[in-house]
Amino acid sequence: MIISIKYQPRLLDDKAKEGYLNWSLDFFTDPNVIQVPCIDLTIQLEVTDAYKMYQSNPQEGATFFSFLIWHLVQTLKNHFSFNLRLIENQWYILDNPPVIIPVAVGGQDRFWEMLLENISQMSYPEFISQYRQKLERIRKGKGQRAELETFLLSYSFGNLSNLQFTGLTLHWRRDANIGQPYFYFGKRYWQNNQLFIPFAAKLHHACNDPFVFDLLIQDFQQRFINNTDTEPIQG
Repeated sequence: MIISIKYQPRLLDDKAKEGYLNWSLDFFTDPNVIQVPCIDLTIQLEVTDAYKMYQSNPQEGATFFSFLIWHLVQTLKNHFSFNLRLIENQWYILDNPPVIIPVAVGGQDRFWEMLLENISQMSYPEFISQYRQKLERIRKGKGQRAELETFLLSYSFGNLSNLQFTGLTLHWRRDANIGQPYFYFGKRYWQNNQLFIPFAAKLHHACNDPFVFDLLIQDFQQRFINNTDTEPIQG
């Protein structure tokens, strides 16, 4: 697999591997051990402050789902373990990975994949413009399937806006799981004057676990308390 330079790959060095990763990267990718190396987590994510920010700065064409994606990508780039990919037995960090979003179109096709690139370097308005253009093309029947190699390098975000799920186990390919995370949002709901949204994640245990996932969520929610709105955070 060749990693496009636009995804800004760099080899994971020994210094970054010190500690837990020095053990886990090899242990959970050992082909001689029968194992299920992925962790599935579903939380009820509290997004009250995020929704207030979304409403306070309306952007034409934006949805709350797209708003959450942009902010999550800006958060993810500061948590390098979610950007690790195992390519030909070497671990790389992708500083600017793509995003793939399944878009339901119905009929025999059922889904097309929206490919979004360079999001970590974009302002919020720039991202929304790209998101709306791609979405409109798909809805006009001009969608396509993403290449497998691109899919494996990406973050994958799904939106099940009609399902208030309490648990979701996402699929994965045993022969093609190279460390990429999967995320799905569900149907948002109010409870005790707080807004929640189901949020499921599939994480490869070689590079991610509930500990780093918790840190990611804390930073994600802190963005809205700090009112970090339209500019990307430099990593």
